[in-house]
Amino acid sequence: MSELLVVEDLTVTFPTTRGPVDVVKDVSFTVGRDETVGIVGESGSGKSMTSLAIMGLLPRGATTRGSIRLDGTEVLGASARELRRLRGDRMSMIFQDPLSSLNPYYTVGLQIEELYRAHRGGSRAAAREVVTGALRQVGLPDPERRARHYPHQFSGGQRQRIMIAMALVCSPSLLIADEPTTALDVTVQAQILRLLADLRGQSGMGMVFITHDLAVISSIATRVLVMRRGEQVEYGTAEQVFAEPRHDYTRMLLDSIPRIDDPLDEVSA
Repeated sequence: MSELLVVEDLTVTFPTTRGPVDVVKDVSFTVGRDETVGIVGESGSGKSMTSLAIMGLLPRGATTRGSIRLDGTEVLGASARELRRLRGDRMSMIFQDPLSSLNPYYTVGLQIEELYRAHRGGSRAAAREVVTGALRQVGLPDPERRARHYPHQFSGGQRQRIMIAMALVCSPSLLIADEPTTALDVTVQAQILRLLADLRGQSGMGMVFITHDLAVISSIATRVLVMRRGEQVEYGTAEQVFAEPRHDYTRMLLDSIPRIDDPLDEVSA
């Protein structure tokens, strides 16, 4: 399996009134083509900051060290123009809250269309056909009509499907999904996970899936990176991490997952 994304010794530092603070410290991992790598950890562990560093979307004032290579292209230190070219084209990201990621003043079809034309050009009519096909691919009913609707006219699960269509409309090599199912009920969550797995299989792209939910990671990831307080504490295949965790923190996360065969007195306690 060829390496699509290579992250080496990534450190992200924020300035504070008490001096610089490393929010991500010496993180290293790789993502192959047609592979999903899960990044898991509690809130504040550095998962999202790692993904924002990959996308070149860190807040102003943040500094980075190390290396992030996408298909051999160094991302850290790239110019703003180069990053704009990469984002949405060769790498895309799905955020946790689709409603806040979509512009309420424009139809969803127009927003996807503008993204597509920014990277691929072409006429509005041609882009509109591509958008309709993308919405159909993610299972949105009646895509021609729904493309003319606004974000507030969709359910949470439908909005997440729209964000997936937007992320994949230019056929990126790398998709980063930052807790895309957290705000969804379990039935819709399972549908979105199945959709992402199917789309990854069809396109051969690599995917980084970020979550605090180990149960979700177990169903979608081939390798798992466990983070705590900005540091990488464990990294290996999903089978290794779940069957033989080497770090106490990983074991603690696994022990916190409710099991259907747990005694009722332990669950109620």
